[in-house]
Amino acid sequence: MKRGIINIILIAVIAVTLGMALYYSFGPKECLTFECFQQDMVVCKSATYVNEEPEASWGYEIIGKKRGQCEIEVTLLSAKEGGLKLRNFEGNSMNCLYSLGISAYPERDLDSCHGGLKENIQGIIIEKMHKYILENLGKISEELKKP
Repeated sequence: MKRGIINIILIAVIAVTLGMALYYSFGPKECLTFECFQQDMVVCKSATYVNEEPEASWGYEIIGKKRGQCEIEVTLLSAKEGGLKLRNFEGNSMNCLYSLGISAYPERDLDSCHGGLKENIQGIIIEKMHKYILENLGKISEELKKP
């Protein structure tokens, strides 16, 4: 009976060790610098990176090749101080597609992205533009009257 329990424990330890080895061997590489992430993005190799910006922390994960492009999931990890009201969208994600050989900050090129986070960011931008137009309607009207 003791031998059976020992065998079960030994098998469990081997399975956990093997599972961890497989995960760390084939799971995404964790990049600590953007340069490291860029190298993997150019060839679309699985990797993760956290980009600490003044206004927000962005999580990037290279998912893999999709229709001849590199798919990257971008997640808003945390909103910080700044002009955009991002705090409501923490944890939201969007997927971005780039041609192979390209490296960029995905959240800065919304045209290549789709998903809930993109829609939320665009909503903030439209709201800010609307507010600006209303506040400067007189100035804009005068500029339009000039020949």
